[in-house]
Amino acid sequence: AKTMPKKKGKKQESSGSEDDGSDDEVGEAGEGVANLNLDPKYPLQVTYCGACSSPPEFCPWMGTKAGKATDECKAWAFANVPELAAKLGYEPPEAAATPAGGEGAAGGEAGAAGGEAAKPMPGGKTKKEATKEVHVSSKQRQKRKFVCTVRGLELFGIKLADACKIFKKKFSTGASVTETPDNKEEIEIQGDVKDDVVPLIVKEFAIPIANIFYIEGTGPKATKVPAGG
Repeated sequence: AKTMPKKKGKKQESSGSEDDGSDDEVGEAGEGVANLNLDPKYPLQVTYCGACSSPPEFCPWMGTKAGKATDECKAWAFANVPELAAKLGYEPPEAAATPAGGEGAAGGEAGAAGGEAAKPMPGGKTKKEATKEVHVSSKQRQKRKFVCTVRGLELFGIKLADACKIFKKKFSTGASVTETPDNKEEIEIQGDVKDDVVPLIVKEFAIPIANIFYIEGTGPKATKVPAGG
């Protein structure tokens, strides 16, 4: 007679558990967290550059040249976080330097008044730099369609992409950054909003209205009219 194979019984489970001691470990971890000396200043307040939208410490790596911050980032840092700008080794803008007496002093006064700033040159001569200005104009395109252009915001440390978002939200229309024939950039806003965009620029970007001008006409016959009247 054939003997039947014996059925294997279920392996008895160990009375012990692999998680033995886990409760003790959790308790120790809880005590460790309770004893942490957390900084009472949390949450941290992070400052972001108004030109590149990154923390000022990262500005040197956000421009076209790695390790070198753009002039817009430096200008924003001196205007908003001067102590950090000095710590990062930025040199003050030349337009802000006002030599005592002579033509330099006159140039400094002109710069403070929104005029042209004098730039020292070899031989003791000075060269006047162009004043920072925002130019606003309105152009008519097909039939009754108009487009408003804003140029020069980047001279005041304003990021054009951020300005476009503000214009889109305010006027509920399209706005984009376009390249001009002279390889510069300007903002195009759909619609004839020339008269409404000036007070918005003053309010949102804190640019003096004395530095904003309407450009009327095109080409050599174009004229510059102060937006402040």
